Amino acid sequence: MLATVSFTVLTQAAARQSSDVVALLREGEREAALNAMPSSFASVGVPAMGGVFLGFIALIGLNATLGLFDSFSRGQADMTYNVVPGAKRFRTSHLYGGFLWGVIIFGICILLWGPADGPAAILDVLAFLSTFAMGAYCIVLLLVNNRLLPKPIRPKLWTNLIIGFGAFFYLGMLLYSLFRFGVVVG
Repeated sequence: MLATVSFTVLTQAAARQSSDVVALLREGEREAALNAMPSSFASVGVPAMGGVFLGFIALIGLNATLGLFDSFSRGQADMTYNVVPGAKRFRTSHLYGGFLWGVIIFGICILLWGPADGPAAILDVLAFLSTFAMGAYCIVLLLVNNRLLPKPIRPKLWTNLIIGFGAFFYLGMLLYSLFRFGVVVG
């Protein structure tokens, strides 16, 4: 959430510094924001800060992607090992490696031949999936905590309210963004 707020502030700063960025964004040139944000970051005094900003974007994307790939592969390997008949003849680490490489190869295929057109499209997909995943995670967390945990260790009301607010915030802002910025015709 902090990264999203930071990127939003940088985009607003870039829009204030250069009025042509706003016009380009309104015309659908989303990459104008990607070019304007490092310039805005560098305008604080050190030109190299634009490169540092792009490096941070790359690290955040890499960290998020590796985290998603790792959690997906761990979950699938564990479920496969415990649920699929005959899977116990493989080591869990081998199943994990198979799922991990499968998802990496799938991602490479999507980048090379899929619908993503440039960095802006990839960032759009990551932003949508991250927000949706966090909202869905909050809902699942509420359900699991309040239905499956024994009563003595269930979360208190205030904890449920915070998690519920997280679900409402993430999914509400996702729906608002989809309708407000023209993704969904309303």
